[in-house]
Amino acid sequence: MASAVPSTTLPTWTFWVIVFAVFAATAVVFWPLVGISVLAASVGVVLFPLQRRLSRRLGPVVAAVLLTIVVGVALVGAAAFTIGVLVQNLDFIIEMVRAIFSAAAGPIVDPSGGTLPIDPARVTEALQAELGAFSDFLSSLVGELPIVGLETIVFFLVLYLTLEQGEATGVRLGDALPPHVRRPVERLWKMAVDVMYSIFVVHFATAFVTFLIAIPFFWFLGYGHVLFFAVLSGVFQLVPFLGQTVILIVIGGYALAIGDLRGLLLVIFIGYPFVAALPDWIMRPLLMGAQAKLHPVVMFIGFFGGITLIGLTGLILGPLLLALAVGAYGIVVDELELRRRAVDGPPVPVEPATPEEPAT
Repeated sequence: MASAVPSTTLPTWTFWVIVFAVFAATAVVFWPLVGISVLAASVGVVLFPLQRRLSRRLGPVVAAVLLTIVVGVALVGAAAFTIGVLVQNLDFIIEMVRAIFSAAAGPIVDPSGGTLPIDPARVTEALQAELGAFSDFLSSLVGELPIVGLETIVFFLVLYLTLEQGEATGVRLGDALPPHVRRPVERLWKMAVDVMYSIFVVHFATAFVTFLIAIPFFWFLGYGHVLFFAVLSGVFQLVPFLGQTVILIVIGGYALAIGDLRGLLLVIFIGYPFVAALPDWIMRPLLMGAQAKLHPVVMFIGFFGGITLIGLTGLILGPLLLALAVGAYGIVVDELELRRRAVDGPPVPVEPATPEEPAT
């Protein structure tokens, strides 16, 4: 009789090496799509509560399809409305640019009557070079339309997959974790969800508030095209700490070019504090910090550092990674505190001393 061949099992470390190798290879191949996939998955996580409610009535597949269509219609509608407003005011944009160029090319003198050490021709050349660079950027976007189309398809596919399978997959993974690991993982996950919720909801809320604040300001400014400026301010608000400032700088340059001192003062002392500084430097950090339970300065660091190091994706990953780092620090401190209490034991209650009776 032939002897049975003994079965062998792979060591535990070999299993993990294979798993991480597969993940690493996948990340390297699909790295150009990581940013758009993270963005889509983040939107899906924020929509989990709606997906949960709709799934009770319609089922997870129909609910995921419906929410994906709603997001697509909202994005396309917002983009079409914004482009329509820009096209309708294209003549005014050209007029503003020409006025600024004409003023830059004119003689520049100081109040005492002397000529300032600024060459108007060089200023005009610099402005025209910047305008040409922007035109080249737009032309390059036209050439990248096929890639943008593919990224758009990937965005909606990842969004749909996250809505349909994401929450169930997370629950299954949580149930498979050991109890001592599940608690810190759930804590980090809750913090990540709060940060993603605050990023999207607070961003769009501050953009809408900026749009409302901009309407009376630009009406009072008196240049007309109120809806154009208000929409542009709301859209640029989605770029933290930079968007509306650029718009106000251009409008201030236009006011200076046409000699409108009143308009320039309004832009400096009313426009910037209320249209740019209030939403960017006060509302956004406070609302995000309250939702994510993080210090507003941490959110500032996350935004600036993320955009600087990663690009547009850093708008999400920057605050998210810092929030997870803060959460991990809290978990370590709590774990050390629990271990210290386990070693030292519960504190022994100290009975209050009774006052001595006076001697008789």
